[in-house]
Amino acid sequence: MIKNCTAVILAGGESKRMRRDKAGVMFQGKTLLQHAESNLTPLFQSVVVSSREKRNDTQLLQILDTSESRAPMLGIAACFEALDTDWLFVVGVDMPFVAPSLVRFMTTNREDFDAVTLKVDGVLQPLCCFYHRKSLPHMQRNIRADKRSLKHLLMAMNTKVIPENEASVYDAGLRSVVSLDTAQDLQGWSEA
Repeated sequence: MIKNCTAVILAGGESKRMRRDKAGVMFQGKTLLQHAESNLTPLFQSVVVSSREKRNDTQLLQILDTSESRAPMLGIAACFEALDTDWLFVVGVDMPFVAPSLVRFMTTNREDFDAVTLKVDGVLQPLCCFYHRKSLPHMQRNIRADKRSLKHLLMAMNTKVIPENEASVYDAGLRSVVSLDTAQDLQGWSEA
């Protein structure tokens, strides 16, 4: 079990492209929320759901983000404010392929950093990412300034960036960062 860290399933987005609540979408026989739960609960002592409103489809602790606007940074900040943990590991509810071996490798890279993330296809991955409590003041400042990009936050902090070739040793296809945003994504990955 990964110690001194809470896993956060972000389930508070608007789901504009999916056009329905992603957490409850069925995929390969389970809801996307059930996929996230089953991926994370064997790895972490504590797993929570960040949501906009109370959900009836989970027994996990829920942390509500009641802010007017919706952005992953707001949900992450709300979790830090509600929890007593140094680290958060954050995934989107629409990411059903998170590889335990990759998460375990990422956790060994946390020392002396504010965040640990992956770089895939030249892009920083703000989800499937570890954030240290030291990142909270940065988030709060950015939220006040209406700058809610997690990628920009990662670039501004002391972030350990794991390159694609290194990460792929633990997740060959780097499916951990795949997010199912649309009905077409669901169909395509069901057939993959």
